[in-house]
Amino acid sequence: MRRSRLIIALFALLGGVAAVSAGAQTTDPSPAPQPAPASAEAPPVAAPVAPPAASAPVELPSTPPVSAPPQDEEASFRTFRHDLVNLLILSADGRLLAASAQIAAPDEKDPTRTANKKTPGLLKRALTFAGKDPLVLWIAASNACLTKPGCADPAALTTLQAVDADNAAVWLRTFPADGNAAKAQAIVARMAQAQRYDDYWAADVVALYHALQALPVPAQVLQQGVGPDGARINFATSIASTILPAQLQQLGNFCRGAAGKDEALIGDCISVARKLETGGTFISQKVGFAIEDALVTPGVNRDVMLARQRSGAWQQEKFLELSARFSREAPIAQSYVRLLGSEQNELAAVTALLREQGVRTDPPAGWQPAATRAADDPLQTRPATQH
Repeated sequence: MRRSRLIIALFALLGGVAAVSAGAQTTDPSPAPQPAPASAEAPPVAAPVAPPAASAPVELPSTPPVSAPPQDEEASFRTFRHDLVNLLILSADGRLLAASAQIAAPDEKDPTRTANKKTPGLLKRALTFAGKDPLVLWIAASNACLTKPGCADPAALTTLQAVDADNAAVWLRTFPADGNAAKAQAIVARMAQAQRYDDYWAADVVALYHALQALPVPAQVLQQGVGPDGARINFATSIASTILPAQLQQLGNFCRGAAGKDEALIGDCISVARKLETGGTFISQKVGFAIEDALVTPGVNRDVMLARQRSGAWQQEKFLELSARFSREAPIAQSYVRLLGSEQNELAAVTALLREQGVRTDPPAGWQPAATRAADDPLQTRPATQH
């Protein structure tokens, strides 16, 4: 979607990626990214599923983007980000510090910023205050992934797997990218035993949103007709989407390739797929449906899956319509953030938001998603930088 040059500049400085996350994707039957959420596209069959976001950012009023924003605007936004980190580093709140670590990611090679105000230093401080907080551990485990996709900090991940062992997402982080089938099957089996799938995207968006409240939204953004709440949601979803697990790609490819093979593996893959469809983001949901579509044979189970897939597409479409109003209707934007915090994942938050706004959560009889484009295969395209 189009963004004003000012918003693009701010996104670039805040998280190195603006168009990705929530709103950088389109709506369609199965796979489709959207605005405020981590929504999005699933991992490709040959490309890593990126932070997709949890979701796409919010649709903001925009003018055709320009190739490079004016230098004074870049300087203004850099100052905003630096001032924000300077404030947040004084906090003793682990989640705010973890949020500041993500906001500081563009400073990795900036010689003017001290080590304690760069991502590693801020994460170390965050762990000091909240070393057993799953969100903080997840962000720490994804630290290197801020600049190098597909990696994880072993120590933080090991602690996270002990703290939140019933979460399939913490095991997904170790999914092999080298084609080791035995290891891949063992991880799928471990994920199948978990009770839920939570990629912490919703919690991260909330933490980032509150961190961004420490300073007023830059005037240059507000002058574009973007409300403070909508702008913060856009920034937060874009940044949070950068650390969605790229391993979704390998998982999707591996499980889709299990068709006609080991029945135990097929059963585990279907179990994992259903967790992806009900937890996490629109991206993980699409990956789950893609896996089931490849493995579930014609019959009642397949019919039920297709009905759930249709409802998911409807909810995403209706959410995109609501999220387009975030910039001008602050109460709706604030409700979305509140629900991300209380419902724990994007999918549940969207369902709750639709109900609060009087929008039906199941499609009317006869409704069908727009025709799916071939390029929208969830396992085929990796969102631009993520979400």
